[in-house]
Formats: sequence, structure tokens, C-alpha cells
Amino acid sequence: MKAVVLRAPGDVGVDDVPAPALREPGDAIVSVRATAICGADLFPFHGLTPGFEPGTILGHEFAGEVVDVGPGVTSLRPGMRVVNTSMISDGSCPSCRAGRVTQCAGRSLFGYSGVYPRLDGGQAERVRVPHADRALRPLPDGVSDEAATFLADILPTGYAAVVRGDVRDGDVVVVVGCGPVGLMALLCARPHAGRLIAVDGVTVRRELAQRLGAEAVAPEAASDLVADATDGLGADVVIEAAGSPGGLDAALGLARGRGVVSVVGAHFEPDYPLDNARMFERELTLRFSIGDPTADGEALLGRLVRGELDPTPVITHRLPLADAAEAYRLFDSREATKVVLTP
Repeated sequence: MKAVVLRAPGDVGVDDVPAPALREPGDAIVSVRATAICGADLFPFHGLTPGFEPGTILGHEFAGEVVDVGPGVTSLRPGMRVVNTSMISDGSCPSCRAGRVTQCAGRSLFGYSGVYPRLDGGQAERVRVPHADRALRPLPDGVSDEAATFLADILPTGYAAVVRGDVRDGDVVVVVGCGPVGLMALLCARPHAGRLIAVDGVTVRRELAQRLGAEAVAPEAASDLVADATDGLGADVVIEAAGSPGGLDAALGLARGRGVVSVVGAHFEPDYPLDNARMFERELTLRFSIGDPTADGEALLGRLVRGELDPTPVITHRLPLADAAEAYRLFDSREATKVVLTP
């Protein structure tokens, strides 16, 4: 079959690889109908993921059709349309039993190796899904494959930013970083925010943010706009979705006293210089979150079905799987905001 593999840092290709087969009783095989590129895919692409194995099939956001299931699978059958959860979990470890699924002792991320046990991903014609009863969610006919791919990761991540940021009705909410995750946070915050401000240095992303109902501003103008919106107090909640030290610096500077900085950008800096004096003096809450599609996917799917959320306007490029190298180039250069590939 055809699959998108990382041959080496910076070298993505579509190669012929063996089709996946069932290995464990709880496995399923899914024929992929739509798969998306996520910002997390760029970490191994740039050689920033320790121990990442060349040849790993990329992609942790996919929707498709079940074509085979192991004897231990009880909730799925061939022919069902499904979407994955980006990370698998065993359901039996102490973290899973306590509801902390993203901290599962046996977790793996589709399309990753090195930092997690290798689990080939869904940017392929077919994909093997372990713990399929937990990792796959059936889809109703009214939800498209494209819309469903957002349920795999970035829509639950944006939702987590809002929920764990404790956004309340009427709050001034600022989102720093309007890549796909930041745009999902805007979408989820919009029903509650009294004023919604988006901060990003990329013009196309600001335009998308405006279409989602936010006031969009370049980073250099953010402080003045937030000050004007709050009589100089600062935002009630600042969501940091940039995943950079500069983005986190900006987020901490835009929050009011006793405000919340809700971080869903991926950070791996072991030496970030947190200003404890500012944190203490302003009584700030700093909270990091990983999206949890296992816990939140069903509620978000319901909102898609009811028409309360539509993430698909964020898609800027649709390409065939064969053009994956070009898709990664567009995404890495920020010429594309969200790319969906079709095998």
C-alpha cells in the first residue's frame, strides 16, 4: 500500500509499504478516507523528536472505514465509519482508571516513535489501530470525513484550552497563536467570550480568525488592544497555542491579575525562565493541557451533528496522498494552515 513515511529529517515521501495486519485481539484495520497534517508532525520532520525511527508512517488524525477487526473487538464491525483518537490508551492503568487518559502508562501516539513506542500512523491507505474499542469512534452519516479528522486531536485540544482555562460568560479571552489548534480554541471560546482577541503574525491566519468571530491583531499590537479592551487590567483568560517561548512570554504578559494562562501549544524547553515574581505578584494560574479526544470526543461529535461547531473552514488545502511532500512543504512554510490528504 501507499503511505507517507519520514525517511529522514526533512525528507517526507510516499512509499510502498506492507499493508497492516491484525496483531492483537483488540486490533482493527481501517481504510483511510481522509487524514490531516498536524503541527506535531513537524517535530520529527525537523529532527526534534529523540529516537524517531526512519520509515515511521506519519499522521495521528484520520477518518475512514473499518475493514477488519480482531476477536476481542466488541463495539466495531467492518463497514463502520470511524475517527481515531490521536493517542491510544489501555484503559486499565491507574491513570486511565482515574480518568487521566492522556497520562496512560501504555500510551502511544499514532505516527510517532522514539518518545513513545512506535505506532505507525494514518497518513496511509490503511492503518492498524490497537485498543480499537477505545481508540475508534463511530461516525454518523451527517458528519463528513473531513470534519471528523478534527475530532482526532485538534478540536479536543482547543476545547481543553477553553475548559481548563475556566472561560466564563463575558470573559475577555485572548488566543496567542492561530494555527489550527488556536483556531479551534477560538471556535470553542466564541459562545462564551464577551470579547475574543486573536494574536498571530501570519496574515492568512488572522483572516481565518476574523471569519471565526475574533478580533485579530499582529503580535506587536496585542498589548495595546488588550489594554484598550480591559481598561488596562489584562485578559481574563489567555490561551497559548503558539508552542514557543515567545508565545508563552506574550501570554503571561497579557493576563490580568488572578488571570489564567491556558497552554495547549507543545513545549519541550527544560529551561524556560519563568518569572516567579510576576507570577506571584499577579497571582497568575498557569495550566498546561493535552487534548483528550477519548474523554471529550463524544460531546464534540454531538456538537458537530447539531451544527453548533464546524471546523472545516480552517482547511486551506486539500491534496491527494501522493502529494504529501508538497503538502508538508506548504504546511511547514505556513503557506497552508490546515491540510487534508485523501488516499
